[in-house]
Amino acid sequence: MRVARYFVLWFVFIFLFTGAVVGLEYIEGYKITTTEYFGLRNAGFVLMIIPILISSLLYPVIVLPLSWFMGMIRWVKISLILYALLYAVMWAAAGTVLFYESYDDRFIQEYELHVSTAVILFGVIGLVYGWIEWKVLRHHPADLV
Repeated sequence: MRVARYFVLWFVFIFLFTGAVVGLEYIEGYKITTTEYFGLRNAGFVLMIIPILISSLLYPVIVLPLSWFMGMIRWVKISLILYALLYAVMWAAAGTVLFYESYDDRFIQEYELHVSTAVILFGVIGLVYGWIEWKVLRHHPADLV
């Protein structure tokens, strides 16, 4: 039954990651007005398909083993706050990497793009994912009775 919980988390991860990427593009990418950059204005729906495919591959390769490893550490299992904060830091770091991979240095300077938007957005999404994972993995059917 525990395997089914990880499949549920896979879909949660896909939804949250895609939402964070599209949100970042909507906040920062809309500032870029040149046709050199293919963002939400030019690519449209295709820009939503790409993060779905990427996150579908990222979860079983990176997030699932990391989640399993974090669940094995005793001091992380005890505290929801520590668990969620670890996810917030990891997601914020991923948002920073994604920001610098998505936007060229010239675009960042010319259109005054801020990496702090990616850090905050992905950090909040990381907190949400950490909380959802905590609830899904620590949920026992006997608690419902």
